[in-house]
Amino acid sequence: MRDLDMDMFYDKDKKEYYCIRCQYVGTEEDVLEKNQMARFRYKDMMKRFTNFEF
Repeated sequence: MRDLDMDMFYDKDKKEYYCIRCQYVGTEEDVLEKNQMARFRYKDMMKRFTNFEF
């Protein structure tokens, strides 16, 4: 199962995905782009940083 299949439904007539939790509607390409952007922004969200010297 792909990531975009988790919270999204597909409307075959309109060829669009829509979110079951918010008002978002978009094409598959747009949804994949937004998922990649979220992965990039929040990739270290669960990582604990202890060394702050660079």
